[in-house]
Amino acid sequence: MPQTTRIRIVTIAIAFLTATSSACPAPPVEVGPVGPVLPAATPAPTAADPAALTEGFTPAHAWRGVLQRMGTWKLTPQEEWRAPEEGAESWLPFDVLFADRAGDEVRVVAAREDLLYAVWIRETDLALVPVEPVTLAPSAGGTAPEDGPRIELAGGALVAVVEQRAGWTRVRTEGAELQADGWVPDVLLGRFYRASDFVVNEETVNLEPAIGLEVRDSPTGAVIATLRSDGSLRMRVRALGEAQNGWRMIRYPTAKAIVEGWVSADGLATASADHPLGPSHTISTWRGRGDFSWLQVPIATEVSLTPDGDVFAVATMGTKFVVAAGHSASRTPVTIHTIWGGVDGWVKCDPIPEGMSQPLIDTCVPPFEE
Repeated sequence: MPQTTRIRIVTIAIAFLTATSSACPAPPVEVGPVGPVLPAATPAPTAADPAALTEGFTPAHAWRGVLQRMGTWKLTPQEEWRAPEEGAESWLPFDVLFADRAGDEVRVVAAREDLLYAVWIRETDLALVPVEPVTLAPSAGGTAPEDGPRIELAGGALVAVVEQRAGWTRVRTEGAELQADGWVPDVLLGRFYRASDFVVNEETVNLEPAIGLEVRDSPTGAVIATLRSDGSLRMRVRALGEAQNGWRMIRYPTAKAIVEGWVSADGLATASADHPLGPSHTISTWRGRGDFSWLQVPIATEVSLTPDGDVFAVATMGTKFVVAAGHSASRTPVTIHTIWGGVDGWVKCDPIPEGMSQPLIDTCVPPFEE
């Protein structure tokens, strides 16, 4: 066979093989489960939020914390630390807003039913919590399930650290309504969290679980959670389908935790339909007892540390202050009560117009006995 003919044949063969390989792509490469994309560092507030004191717990002020320890406190960075009043621990745990930071000291805003106020505390008084929604993994470095039986925690859910291993922390939920544990990347645990409560208000739940009902990852499978460990609690869940061989898939939805899994159908009782609580934050109350002179102030009245000093509290509705001793021009000295203890301050009130029997909404009711 002439050489030119052989070259032509080889050229045709190469072209044929190239076309065949293009028409028959290589088989797909199997890829295992891909975990969540983790941030390089734990997310945290990067700038002060001065409006947190006047606007409070609104979506615009997403950085929050959970006070877990009632430590020393102060009203300004310069003053000496104060000891909390006796019995202050009864308010714990308590939700606060991030307002500012100076080293390991943070200024936080707390809410009373009629007042917002700001104090400085040590950051370590805040609980270590998920900084954003997270699904508990079954092991350190494991892949958390995206659907089916699982436990999801919102940012700020209270947890206790059980153990740590290779960049992961095993946590256990804290609360009488739910007992569960699992693994969370260390980078997703911090002292401040982004408000991310689950929106569950529209879910109708009409089944009541038995005390200590175990939730499993499959019928007769491993236990992933226990519901209603305290018999005094009133809980509701909803069914995800009909019972199968004595087992039923359920969903327990709350603002801070969502649990889905299999339970024994015998552990569920029909109850009146109810809606789970939606997003919320803790609010303190104060009821003064004794012979006091009171000053009722309008909404948005500011309380300062001195007659012309920095503002540390803002009235939110029908606030009544105990009038303290002293007076300064148009300022009235008052005492307010925080969860840490009492604080003396000053308010400016416009007097009631002469001849008017009822106070206007933007005036102060002068000191009165109650």
